[in-house]
Amino acid sequence: MPPVVSGLLPYIADKKGFYKAFGVDVTVKSFTTGTDATRAMSTGQIDIAIAPPAQVVALVAKGIPIVAIQGQENPDWVVVSTDPAINSCQKLKGQGVGVDAIGGIRYTALAVMLKTCGLTIKDVHPLAFPGDANPQAVIAGQLKVSVLHLNEVVAVQQQLGKPLTTVMVQAQVVPNSMYEMFATLKSKLDQNRDAFVRFVAAQIATLNWMFDPANADEVAQLATVVGDSAQVMKQAMAEYKQMDFWSLDSAGLPQTNVENVIKSQVAAGNVPADKAPTYSQIVDLSVYQDAQKLVQP
Repeated sequence: MPPVVSGLLPYIADKKGFYKAFGVDVTVKSFTTGTDATRAMSTGQIDIAIAPPAQVVALVAKGIPIVAIQGQENPDWVVVSTDPAINSCQKLKGQGVGVDAIGGIRYTALAVMLKTCGLTIKDVHPLAFPGDANPQAVIAGQLKVSVLHLNEVVAVQQQLGKPLTTVMVQAQVVPNSMYEMFATLKSKLDQNRDAFVRFVAAQIATLNWMFDPANADEVAQLATVVGDSAQVMKQAMAEYKQMDFWSLDSAGLPQTNVENVIKSQVAAGNVPADKAPTYSQIVDLSVYQDAQKLVQP
């Protein structure tokens, strides 16, 4: 707590009553990191998690049958620096860089971006600051370089009163990557598929409401749950819409992007090639397709 921006979709769906409107009983739980939430989902402690794709691939490769039913293909990760001299991928070598957790989603995003200039995660010093502690550490001067969400960049710049230096933007340097997945155990999906369809339908309806211009001020106010002001979040949400952070017309699980995650995990040695899952093992688009039918146009 507070939740990061990717947690806004279920938070707003809950607060605005969309889950109830679609007849599904949802309790939103917060975890320190997406990695922790994914572990809880993989052991059946919770029904669904907003999961880092690399972790999903690794777990499926280990024989845990996890399936994604909705996703976000466009990452908003930005590597920023308070030191204008650190302004390129190569200049990160030897630097301490803020992440969420070793093996967490910021850590993984950093590793992927470093590859674009021939560096590896071993060439930097990852410093773990979970969730909101990360941007706060930048403001406090504890971190000079960090991996931040887009809205965190806006907030930090406002609080510091000066612009941050953009080192890398993942969506630019690593196109066709994959950000997050709403994932569940296949056994849970098989047991209660209708509830998962209604869950996704509620989220489709929520996104339609969130990006109706008439609701911009209320969305910004609800989005302050991430710890930023309504002013910051109104600007950030407009930028999120522009970058298609949440897909308004698809499940957000394109095959090319998911397969790129699988390939990158094999290349990194995190998943043996002979154990690598296929797209169809990880993704079930039928849930989204059935959910669309429940949402009024």
